[in-house]
Amino acid sequence: MTRNDYLKLSDEELIKHCTIDFFKATGPGGQKKNKTESAVRLTLKEDSITASASEERQQSVNRIRALKRLKLQIALEMREPAEKWTGQLNMNPKNSDYPLFVGCLIDNLVDQSWQISSAAANLGLSTGQLIKILGKSDTLWQFINREKQKAGHKVLKK
Repeated sequence: MTRNDYLKLSDEELIKHCTIDFFKATGPGGQKKNKTESAVRLTLKEDSITASASEERQQSVNRIRALKRLKLQIALEMREPAEKWTGQLNMNPKNSDYPLFVGCLIDNLVDQSWQISSAAANLGLSTGQLIKILGKSDTLWQFINREKQKAGHKVLKK
């Protein structure tokens, strides 16, 4: 399956492609957190992409968080040919299409050798608009900066 195929699946369908591990988490959260297996780790079987959540005491809440993180990890790690994004551009990370949007952004950045200005032009954005979009998610910001650094480019500054 391609990245976009995974990201377009319903939550229930995506979970069918994952292995689910429940485990005891450490850290703050009271006695219940250390006694029950409330933490959740999802691993995409075919691609070994993982995401986990352990912040909450409830396994069901951690499962939802892990699933959202898995979708973002899929967008960060799986590449497809660069295309122009046809949906909403100024998107909130809580939007269900956000992982698809992130995947498209990164595909364009890879296609443009991590040059922000070139990728922005390719997407029909100004450089400032693209930087503002990237800054909405710390995870995305850090990922972009790691990749820019690997490519020998200057990192972005907030």
